[in-house]
Parts: sequence; structure tokens; C-alpha cells
Amino acid sequence: MFTQSFQQQLEQAKKLPALPEDYQFQTLEFFDQHGVILGLINGEYVEEHSRSHDYEPWYLGVFLDGDLAFCAVGSQIVLNRLENMVAVQQQLGLIQ
Repeated sequence: MFTQSFQQQLEQAKKLPALPEDYQFQTLEFFDQHGVILGLINGEYVEEHSRSHDYEPWYLGVFLDGDLAFCAVGSQIVLNRLENMVAVQQQLGLIQ
């Protein structure tokens, strides 16, 4: 289950359009059900929390500039506002 706050963010994000192909983000954050996994500002690591090598998160959320841009539950993508940003999706390993 998502927290109520995350569920609200997800529902709001589903109403937003995909980000433009040339969108330049300043912050990038990865979250799972336990909190922040990785945070970058202007390409610099500002926060990193390791997980065990065999850890499989229940969900993974990606925030760009504080806005939810991607969410997957297991292998099911439930939000993808990155669909126009092919290069970013390739860098994140979301597509090949």
C-alpha cells in the first residue's frame, strides 16, 4: 500500500501531461516504500541510501524537481510522465 500522501501525489501526477522532450531538471530523486534511495541536484549526489543487492522494492517513484514523473509497482508501470524524454529513460534503464 502507498502512504496517503504518496497516493495523493500519484493521483495528481496522473492528471498532468508528459514532460517535454527537452525538459531540463535540476533535481532527481528515487524513492521506494522505505524512503529516498538516491537524490541528485545538478548532477551531484546529495543523498544515497543503499539497499541489499537482492532487495526488490514494492514500488519505485522518480521525482524530477519535486514532481512525481514515474512510478512502477513491481514490473507494472503506473505512471510515466517521462515518455517524451527518451534519453532520460535510457539513462535510467527504463528503456533500451
